[in-house]
Amino acid sequence: MDILHRIEHARGLTPVEQQLAATALSLADRLEAYSIQAFAEAAHASIPSVHRFCKKIGLSGYKELKVEFARARTGRDSREAPVDINFPFAAHDDAAAILDRMNSVYEETLRDTRALLDPDELDRAAALFIQADRIDIYTQSHNLYPAQMFCNRLLSCGMPAACHADVERQIWGALASDDRSAALLISYSGMAPNLATLLPVLAERHVPAVLVGTPRAARLNPGLAHYLHVSDREDLQQRITQFASHIAVQYVLDSLFARIFAGNWARSEAFLLHALPRTKLPALSRSEAELPR
Repeated sequence: MDILHRIEHARGLTPVEQQLAATALSLADRLEAYSIQAFAEAAHASIPSVHRFCKKIGLSGYKELKVEFARARTGRDSREAPVDINFPFAAHDDAAAILDRMNSVYEETLRDTRALLDPDELDRAAALFIQADRIDIYTQSHNLYPAQMFCNRLLSCGMPAACHADVERQIWGALASDDRSAALLISYSGMAPNLATLLPVLAERHVPAVLVGTPRAARLNPGLAHYLHVSDREDLQQRITQFASHIAVQYVLDSLFARIFAGNWARSEAFLLHALPRTKLPALSRSEAELPR
């Protein structure tokens, strides 16, 4: 995880440290030219506060902070995106060109999301869901498709789960939850309309919640149990469609399901094997002689 992501994910910062974080992110590549005194003055903070901030984000001091920013810049320069995430193809592109460009969209999005996704946070989220009596999945719009697939996968390994498209049903589900439940919220931007209604209800019912979304989505919705970040390069409006956000969300949900299954392997495998004879395709139940030739 590079320094930009580390600062964006930092928790427990004091107001002064938050100001130092915002100043560092704002200066970015220009930070190299700033002495520790100049940086402290730019953030309206003291030099000791700079040292405490650096320690809190896992660095030895201000010198390492500058080195990490320089390293992040070098990394960006070495992997300039070969494709526009929001408009990955043009009117004149043929099928071969579109295939190559969409391949690049997948590669860039998966690389970005993997860099943002903290394995320890994925472990903690998976452990939460394994221990929960029930899992409710809340989302809207196009995210319903990967969310319902994730729900089906949980059900397929014996975990009680629900994913309602109707907002009223979502609210009823939240009101029926308690601290033995767990909630998965999916919102790329963190501004989905249903969050304003659901989050207070979940908090009132003491339901631990996990948010899948961009780092900005996490900042807009503080205080949740865990955050699983996705690539944030897709524009909310200036785009052809939600190519990148769909890819990123699907990757996170696939990884989360895999971690849940792996963390509860014996039970999940036993349920899956028990269910397979009852859920297999009808054609698989027919003898070879009955199958069309």
